[in-house]
Amino acid sequence: MKNKSAVLLLISELEADYSYIEEATALVDRARQRLELSGNNDELDLIVLGACLHGLYNAIEAYFLRIAKFFENSIDEAAWHRDLLDRMRLEVPGIRPALITDNNLAERIDELRRFRHLFRNLYKARLHHAKLRIVDDCARNFAQDFSPAHIAFLSWLRKLAENMDSG
Repeated sequence: MKNKSAVLLLISELEADYSYIEEATALVDRARQRLELSGNNDELDLIVLGACLHGLYNAIEAYFLRIAKFFENSIDEAAWHRDLLDRMRLEVPGIRPALITDNNLAERIDELRRFRHLFRNLYKARLHHAKLRIVDDCARNFAQDFSPAHIAFLSWLRKLAENMDSG
């Protein structure tokens, strides 16, 4: 197990990551508003919303990756994007609690993950508003909905740090 200062550093890093999730959620909201003002079919505004959704998922994944690297110390490279979300839903007895316990939130994150893969490899296809709306719905209020998991995990980390010797 790491020492107290490492846990305190992790707390600070996760707080910074959560701030970025809040910012990314706000950007998705702004992109959605621009798209609605354009009549929901401006291709450039669809791309902007897609890029913002991609950025939000990347922020979520960075948060998860930080936890996985700190506690589990290994990530299988074959299917790691999906495995990472699965790990965040698991309690690792004697190591850490589950981060994500809300099945609906997990499903929303997984939809964002699938979209990230599609968007990242988009070169011969176009984004369609109706399909993008499904992913966009998963992003609505994401930071607010993720907040209870974030707060609970940081609370657990603070208790862990309190019970460790400094060093």
